[in-house]
Amino acid sequence: MIEILAAIKAPKFHAGIVLWNDKVVEAAPIVRYMRGWSRKNVREYCKERGWQISIVSETRRCEQQN
Repeated sequence: MIEILAAIKAPKFHAGIVLWNDKVVEAAPIVRYMRGWSRKNVREYCKERGWQISIVSETRRCEQQN
């Protein structure tokens, strides 16, 4: 499992999103509509709007076994 923190830089705001296995699970209020989106959808959407998106951190996590 991979957790990614990404930053979106737009002309009028900066926002962060968290992806878990390439799916948005958390998002800043201004981009909360992205929750549930795939990484690919986010990249395409940002590109269409001329926004920059970059990975701030990427962490590989192990699944806990019960």
